[in-house]
Amino acid sequence: MAKKSCSSSTPTTGEELQARDRSEFKFRGVRKRKWGKWVSEIRLPHSRDRIWLGSYDSAEKAARAFDAAQFCLRGRAGNFNFPDNPPEIAGGKGMTSAEIQVAAARFANATTYEGTTTTTEET
Repeated sequence: MAKKSCSSSTPTTGEELQARDRSEFKFRGVRKRKWGKWVSEIRLPHSRDRIWLGSYDSAEKAARAFDAAQFCLRGRAGNFNFPDNPPEIAGGKGMTSAEIQVAAARFANATTYEGTTTTTEET
């Protein structure tokens, strides 16, 4: 029996990987809706319950929201999407689900420039 040739649409060279749409890369706790928005949620430790972290315009913002919630629930030991830039959030493990949602949204919508974090103003 002859072997069938398999063709793959998955990029294999470095150039093709660079050209790949950023949306194809997965972040922990992040998924893309059919209409293009990125959403984030996190599971509570030792539970099936989840905390909804919101909808975002980019996968990176949704991933940063997840990182903030991860820090609040598990501290510095959490597995972050951006381990080189972990969040520093006061309150940590003593926060309620609602407080975690607020902290995650603030962190996701913050703009970072060389170690300085500023939050975007809501109008």
